Amino acid sequence: MNAYVALPTDMFYNTGIATYVWILSNNKQAECKGLPERRGKVQLINGVNLSSKMRKSLGSKRNEMSIDDIALITRTFGAFEVIDATDLQKPAEQKSSRGRQASSPKVEAPKTFAAKIFDTHEFGYRRISIERPLRESFQFSDERLEELRFANKPLEAPMKWIYETFGHSSEQPWSDDKNCGNYGLLAENEVEIRVHLKANFSDVKEAKIKELLDRKMWLAQKAILLKAKKLQAHIGTQQYNDMNQFDAIVKAAAKAQGIKLDTKELKAITAAVSWKNPAAEKVIKKIHKSGEANPFYGLFEVELDGKTQVIEYKPDGDLRDNENVALDPTQTVNELNEAYFKKEVQPHVPDAWIDATKRDAIDGKIGIVGYEIPFNRHFYQYQPPRDLVEIDKELDLVSAEIMGLLQEVHS
Repeated sequence: MNAYVALPTDMFYNTGIATYVWILSNNKQAECKGLPERRGKVQLINGVNLSSKMRKSLGSKRNEMSIDDIALITRTFGAFEVIDATDLQKPAEQKSSRGRQASSPKVEAPKTFAAKIFDTHEFGYRRISIERPLRESFQFSDERLEELRFANKPLEAPMKWIYETFGHSSEQPWSDDKNCGNYGLLAENEVEIRVHLKANFSDVKEAKIKELLDRKMWLAQKAILLKAKKLQAHIGTQQYNDMNQFDAIVKAAAKAQGIKLDTKELKAITAAVSWKNPAAEKVIKKIHKSGEANPFYGLFEVELDGKTQVIEYKPDGDLRDNENVALDPTQTVNELNEAYFKKEVQPHVPDAWIDATKRDAIDGKIGIVGYEIPFNRHFYQYQPPRDLVEIDKELDLVSAEIMGLLQEVHS
């Protein structure tokens, strides 16, 4: 990109928002005729004040640029020069005279024109993903196991309604006895169920309704529940705050109870009895038998089973964050990322790490490259606020006027 020009607001018929002109070229000129080289450079031209009010508005179009205004932008771009904020001597906008006028109104910023030149990398950054470890607890409590009676969303809520409405029938109540012959039989209630589902669960489509009416699904969920209850009889109902023990505990309980769990059943039980707990132990994803620790990228050296081992933890998606690291061609990508991480992240979340799998598609290095042009930040002109003493005096005057008006009303 050669240049980025900010135009005045209210320039077009159907929009009043700020507009910009991008001047693009993939054939930037080398240094010649005393002009600096444009390669690797971007010129920002602030022309937001180069306008005058129209005598009659056209929709949202209230401002227009004169030939001189356009020529100033053209010359600035052609010369590829830096221009410090220059007062344009434009007339101040007329403000409404309605209502009370401040005795010492805020001084408006002068209408200026300016241009600046930057290296392209000054607008660039690498977005790195910051991960934190997953911490989970588990408990085979009755309340958590009861959730296994129902399938996952979107069927969970409809199944709960069906179970409460028809599962406790006085004539043929459903029971968890494996010999219960009427568990999940809903043929006689199909019409009523369909009417209720269409009225209260619009997101449940016909295919899902058929699943809800199918006894096989109810029996499959019940089978998982009964297996979990057998595990509960061996494991107990106490809370465990180390999810790393889960597999061994469940495996021992299944062996003791003579239960076989397939992958789907184990996944369902795990989801039902576990939850995220900031006070729990970190969940280990992998133990690396070889290689060195690198805490910047999630390889931590810890004492485990009496030995020093390199551990990789499971990331918690809810705690994932992104950070933008400014580009700097004088340093390597890893040096920049690690220096930023050490300064801005580690002091606040010491157990975090950089996700080294998130890499840019073009250069293959850690972090996704992006660019942002914070135009207003580069041309911001500070205007000191009004003095507090003056503001207090004005508030006292207004308060006195209000009290006088109230006295007139009461009298």
